[in-house]
Amino acid sequence: MLPMLVLSLCMKLFVSVEADKIMGEYLIVDGYNVINSWKEYAQLRRESYEHCREKLIGSIAEYVAFKGMHGIVVFDAMEVSGPAAVEILHGIEVVYSGEDETADSWIERRAYDLGKQKAKVFVVTSDYAEQINVMGAGAYRISSREFHEDFVKAKKEIAARLKIPNRALNRNELGGRVQGEVLAYLEKLRRL
Repeated sequence: MLPMLVLSLCMKLFVSVEADKIMGEYLIVDGYNVINSWKEYAQLRRESYEHCREKLIGSIAEYVAFKGMHGIVVFDAMEVSGPAAVEILHGIEVVYSGEDETADSWIERRAYDLGKQKAKVFVVTSDYAEQINVMGAGAYRISSREFHEDFVKAKKEIAARLKIPNRALNRNELGGRVQGEVLAYLEKLRRL
């Protein structure tokens, strides 16, 4: 009798978890809006938007993995001919809008569709008109500045859970990438 009860509870939990995966929470990011808003991208923007996109995609992937959300980053490709392109990178959906569609309109449509499916949708943009439209679709709006603050907070939480020293968050040091016995051994060698 007990094994059937445990099996029944496990199945209910599995169905609940699977339903959360399907519905869950979605973070839709207006890629160029964030790139043009965050100070971290100022210098990199002058050099290469491609590197900015790659860095943002990696950052969003890390954030949504930590928060347990589905991630979608949308880039405006209106000036480029051809249909919209979608690819999965680092577990998130990366969308380049089609030639006759702005990233804003793609985001608004997707927020509306996900809202109809009862998903909880968060849209990151500082574009006021887009914020109004996505809120009308039932999504939550997060400005690029607010998202930056939450992103930095999440990075600190990740570092705390992994016990990474604060000094290693923004610098490329070996001490930020090794832990435990290896770190202690290297410190012992350093002091010889």
